[in-house]
Amino acid sequence: MKTRAKKPTAASKPAPTSTESKHVLPPSSPKPPHLFILPRNAGPEARILSLPHPVTSKSTRFLVDPGRGLYEFTRVSAARKKECRSVLLAAAEDEDDGEGYVLKEAELFVATALDAVFALLPAFWGGEEWGTFYDRLFSSEDHEEDGEGAGRYAHLRSVFQASDAGKALEKKMETAMRAVCDVIEMGDEVSYKLSTSKLAHVLFTKAQRMVSKGLPPSLSEHFIRLPLQAPELSVKREDSTLSIVDEEPPTTTTTATPAAEPEELKHLLRLRTALAYLCSNYIPASLVPQLQSHFNALVDFAPLDVRLAEIARLKAEAVALRSIGDNISRKRRGDLDDDDANARAETKKRLKMEEDMKKKNVSLGVKKLAKVDVKGMKKMSSFFTKKS
Repeated sequence: MKTRAKKPTAASKPAPTSTESKHVLPPSSPKPPHLFILPRNAGPEARILSLPHPVTSKSTRFLVDPGRGLYEFTRVSAARKKECRSVLLAAAEDEDDGEGYVLKEAELFVATALDAVFALLPAFWGGEEWGTFYDRLFSSEDHEEDGEGAGRYAHLRSVFQASDAGKALEKKMETAMRAVCDVIEMGDEVSYKLSTSKLAHVLFTKAQRMVSKGLPPSLSEHFIRLPLQAPELSVKREDSTLSIVDEEPPTTTTTATPAAEPEELKHLLRLRTALAYLCSNYIPASLVPQLQSHFNALVDFAPLDVRLAEIARLKAEAVALRSIGDNISRKRRGDLDDDDANARAETKKRLKMEEDMKKKNVSLGVKKLAKVDVKGMKKMSSFFTKKS
């Protein structure tokens, strides 16, 4: 018998494949672009140029705006590398294509203002060449061939020669050179030599400005509060049922935590932290020791050094006391374990002695009867039971 075939329902239709329902992303770019955050009012002549880094003298990218000055790029990224974060760049609404871009690495580079003094340091601090005089940096070509002086600033010199705004920027940078250099003028020729005392004064003024505006909370916590926090020195005996020797002195608890640190010490530590930050980020390491003597002449850090040395001594004592307390606790635990082991050994010995004594008191007849096979035999008590 034939059966009527049913019409296929909508539910029985085949589902669309994944390629039909999902958008296929293009492959990742081997050289993805970088995301830069530039100043809002940057001029049309602003350019990203290569200049020597103040600390390493290596060629580094900087933003140069003839109308506003120099900017360095600060890299901002996720605090933890394991965090999965990305950046979505979408086109504006008025764009025709409406396409976007996804940056796999959630990082960006923010342009922050840079003092021209720091950008010029590699031209005046050459290690073995300290004490020599450089000709006028941006107009002379005497050092083009050996790569010194003006040769490392070729990109910047091209900005100076491009427009009137560039010439104005050159004048500003010459003023910055005079702020940190000794100047010798011989007719039309001007020579500059780096002065460590002038540079130290410029850095000290910047550090004072940083302190007056307030350090970030993270820096204040790590570099100000914690270093000035004295430890607690205390000797505390744990409760115990063990007897104490009479000659041992009574337990006392002492605390070495002082009152709130004077504001003067906090100010000195903030100032030293600001100077350390500026030197580590903008001054060559070989130049820092020569600046330190000038810093000590500008401000007296002796009270701060005395207090930090005292706190270091208190911390060492706290570590020593903690080590002694741990050793005493371990010794007490060891003594308790030894007492328990001795008690168990004594009990076992006593039981063995009692067992041996019992065996010695048994008569010879009882020992022989104990060896008789009584399997299947009735006990004597069964003959003396009452009849039911």
